[in-house]
Parts: sequence; C-alpha cells; structure tokens
Amino acid sequence: MSRYILTETGKLKNELLPAVYFDSSVLIDYWMTEGMESETPTASSIKKNELPHLEIVRELLRSEERVNKVIEIRKKLLFERLKVHPVISPLCLLELIEWHAEAAFKQIASEVSGTLYIQRKSKKEIGDYLKRIMKMGEDEIREQEEKGRESFESTGLEILMSEIFLNRSFAEFDVLQGLLQADIINFCLTIEDTWMEAFVYAFLQLGAADIMHILFAQHLGCKYFASFDSDLERVKDIITEKTELTVLVSPEEILDIL
Repeated sequence: MSRYILTETGKLKNELLPAVYFDSSVLIDYWMTEGMESETPTASSIKKNELPHLEIVRELLRSEERVNKVIEIRKKLLFERLKVHPVISPLCLLELIEWHAEAAFKQIASEVSGTLYIQRKSKKEIGDYLKRIMKMGEDEIREQEEKGRESFESTGLEILMSEIFLNRSFAEFDVLQGLLQADIINFCLTIEDTWMEAFVYAFLQLGAADIMHILFAQHLGCKYFASFDSDLERVKDIITEKTELTVLVSPEEILDIL
C-alpha cells in the first residue's frame, strides 16, 4: 500500500509534497497521545474509573505543554486539511516496536516487582526477558496443538504477549492515523556516500539510526525533518546546510508548518 505514494525512483509523489519526515522520537510522542485528541480530563477519569491519586497524576501529565502541543498535532493530522504531509519510514516503525516492547514490559513488571527494581534493568536484560516470553509462547502453542485446546479463554501468557507485542492492525488503523507510511525503495548507501555525505554526521556523534533517518528523509524528497532528539537539534544547522532539509525540533515548529 505504501508504495502507491511513491514514484518509481522512491520519491514521494508530487501531490504529497511538501512533506515532513517524523523520526521515531516524534512518532513515539504521537503514539503516546493517542486518544487524547478527543477526550476531556473529566471524561477520561470517569472512563477509566481512576482512583483520586491517579486522577491527580493524570491531570499533571496532561498539563505538560509538550503533551498538549502533540495533541494539537494529532488533531490537525486527523481532522484538518494539511499544508504539509507527515511521513514515517520502516526504520521509524522498528524503533517504535522496540520502544513499545520495553515500555509495556516495564509497566507490567513494575506492578509485580516495584518500579525501582525494574527500572534498573538494562535494555539487554529486558531483551532477555522478552526472549524468554517469546519462547514460552511458542512452547505453549506447540503444546496446545499437540493436546488440543480445551478452553477458548486466553491464557495468562497470551494476555501478556498481547500487551507487549505491537498489534499491526491497531497501530495502522488507530494510533498511526494521519501519517503516511512510506517504503524505502531504490535507496543506495555506498562506501563513497559514507566517506562524503554521511561522514560529517558520524563525526559529529550522531547515531547510525539518526543518520539513516536524515538520509531517508532526503531520499523521499521531504522538505522538513522533525525530531525531538537533542542530538538532532545540536547539529540542525549542519543538516540544513548539507541537505536543504528544514529541521524542526519542537511541537510548536511542527504546528507552524502544518
């Protein structure tokens, strides 16, 4: 489906230009504010049957300026006619999947072991837990196939896996609404490109994923590049000089161009 928005060379079609590339830092904030664009604080509390102290924390989180601005971005993307089309790449989705698995597992684990204990775990340790859960799920499916499933109720393991695995249908038809998902086709990164165009980004201590986001945005023909990553803000002038991408580093800047 996403290929229909591209030309044969892998650029976004003219009718989708100008475009803004959302990197994973923007995408994750967009994900976290899902549903907030249509709910009021009061309705939200009633809906979730929150205890008084949880309601207070919820209101504190909603009072953050950045959260409110990202909610405004969601509203614009979902309900208004846009001057600029927002686009994400497969790399954005991979980083979203990684973030979601870790965040969801930590949230569930904190209810069992306490937040401080689980927050001390490294990404590798969390990855080990997730690997064990995946293996347990595979074993359970195999056992059910061999013995024949006796109940249609979800097992505890199935419930756990549904919480930490990112559901594609839910993502595409709910949370990611308003975003163009673009395949990266006919993209080439040569040794020569690495030593010439991309060299300076690595030299200035940008991570490989950040560098690929920049190159993908340039390849797609985007006019804007949006990121909440402080590393991108630090070198935004260099990015603009080399690519002519206008780098947006705050929700306010994104709202201005939409």
